[in-house]
Amino acid sequence: MSLRKAVNAKCRECTYDPFTVGTAAQQIAVCIDSDCPLHTVRPITTKRLPISLLEAYNVDLLKLDVRARGLVYPAVKYSGEGQNEALLTADRWSKRSSGAS
Repeated sequence: MSLRKAVNAKCRECTYDPFTVGTAAQQIAVCIDSDCPLHTVRPITTKRLPISLLEAYNVDLLKLDVRARGLVYPAVKYSGEGQNEALLTADRWSKRSSGAS
């Protein structure tokens, strides 16, 4: 078995639950266990990750690594020139995810 296949298999064994929301690839992509030695080399899907998936697992967008954060849709707006919204902070994201205003 190749190293890549071994890492993929371990991540799937550790993370995937067929009885919850999302595919195995999506569940692995939203893993936030940064203490895991395989976390930085875990397989990341090329498909988009719906915000509803993050909400289902109660995962804060800002806790995702850069590879997974770029796959989240609809894209979260960050403030910048020409935008009307305030900067999206971890606190504002939590309130947004929980439905509070």
